[in-house]
Amino acid sequence: MFQSRHSLRSRILLILPLLIGTLLHGESAIRNVVLIHVDDLGWRDLGCMGSPVYETPHIDRLAKEGMLFTDAYAAAPLCTPARAGLLTGAQPTRHGIYTVVKNRGTPELGKVIPLDNRHFFAKGYPTIANLLTEAGIRNSSVGKWHLSVNPLDHGFEEQAHGGYSGMPMNYFAPYELPYLPKDVEDGKFLPDCLREAGVAFLEANRDQPFFLYFSTYLPHDRYTNEFDPNPLQAPQATVGKYRDKLRQMKRAKEDHGGHNNPFYAAMIEETDKSVGVLLDKLDELGLDQNTLVIFISDNGGQIEYTSNLPLRGEKGSLYEAGIRVPLIVRMPGKVPPGAINHEPVTGFDIYPTLCSVFQVDPLNPEEVDGNDLSPVLFEGKSLGERNLLWNYPSHWWPLKERGPRSALRRGDWKLHHFYSDNSFELYNLREDIGESEDLSREEPAVLARMKQALAGEYDRIGAARTLPVNPNYDASAAKAWLDANPPYPVPPETSTADAFKAIGWRAE
Repeated sequence: MFQSRHSLRSRILLILPLLIGTLLHGESAIRNVVLIHVDDLGWRDLGCMGSPVYETPHIDRLAKEGMLFTDAYAAAPLCTPARAGLLTGAQPTRHGIYTVVKNRGTPELGKVIPLDNRHFFAKGYPTIANLLTEAGIRNSSVGKWHLSVNPLDHGFEEQAHGGYSGMPMNYFAPYELPYLPKDVEDGKFLPDCLREAGVAFLEANRDQPFFLYFSTYLPHDRYTNEFDPNPLQAPQATVGKYRDKLRQMKRAKEDHGGHNNPFYAAMIEETDKSVGVLLDKLDELGLDQNTLVIFISDNGGQIEYTSNLPLRGEKGSLYEAGIRVPLIVRMPGKVPPGAINHEPVTGFDIYPTLCSVFQVDPLNPEEVDGNDLSPVLFEGKSLGERNLLWNYPSHWWPLKERGPRSALRRGDWKLHHFYSDNSFELYNLREDIGESEDLSREEPAVLARMKQALAGEYDRIGAARTLPVNPNYDASAAKAWLDANPPYPVPPETSTADAFKAIGWRAE
């Protein structure tokens, strides 16, 4: 089931600080971490995030027992750079992964020349797993990888069912991809294989500190073909359940809030089932009291399958719907249960937080672009107003919001920079969570302050302030593309307070 890389050296002295910590601080001391990274789950795609359709009792339980963040963000709007940022704490300028596989679009469509994108990590590029392996902390990557050919090349001691592709060919066996299980019965649901591997790792390492990176393929779609064009797959019984539920809601004239795809709903329920299997196993093994559980999505949802309203945009966008994601953290005795936290945090913060929890030093501290969330999680403190940056100069597409761009959030304000024409948009997220009213002209002082902050971030990480003009730009081809690909719809003006009230949160 697993691929492994075993260390020959003794681990006793290396794990001694963690064991001493457990003795000094009791059962609530953090000994283990389970990081659950889900794929393409939108900000509203959970029961605890306000979905009127999707049923996620296990994730909802996690939120009741831990801390739910309202203003959490992925490290990028697409999976590969988001995963790279989460596992290294580093901006794309450090590792070169800006987007997925290659620069999107064709060269004649872009007014400017985007930066070259690195397909995967350079061979041997270190992640949090390198630090943990060196410290003698057992670790494994289970599920989606999409950062290279094999997680074992980037520090992990074990891995199961992860490789170079970002989606499966099939969710039901035979899976076809070479790194997915071959010795299973036809029709077996791929998430079941991941659950089995996750449970096996927990059982095998119950008596020592561990880190489990559990990365679901769900609810991402799959490759399609002429024989089966449906990109979404889930067990028929679960799909049927949501067909019935949506019919009943229609008859009762209940609002489904745009969550009206029974296949996607079923895939979210199966995602929730995976979380439940892991939580139940931690309970069974008596590990729930000393295991930090982190749940986060790698980017926002696709509007082809779900609704992100009141947020604007979708996966791939730097508007809120592309990067604002669910984040839940549970640790009994250390993280207050049922807490709703409005602190703006990002996927870049996970790496330094794990370093702090496991008492290891980052390999290159000057290249860690996130902040340790321990004060927020365990002490009820705030990190204060800080810059949150997304740098995405990698697409040829002519539509500004899908072309090369950056975004910066500081406090309630968010700035968008479009490399294609060096223009800017400015939004106040407290008053306008849907980014429907550009205030760049009405707030010149704020615009100047935010542009200065963005320039400082560009300099800090070595990002490009501008991109070179593309001499091969074809205006007529770009117009044809734009006619076929309209901009993201702008949501009705909605304040953060109104959005949170609809979900049942209190905006502070």
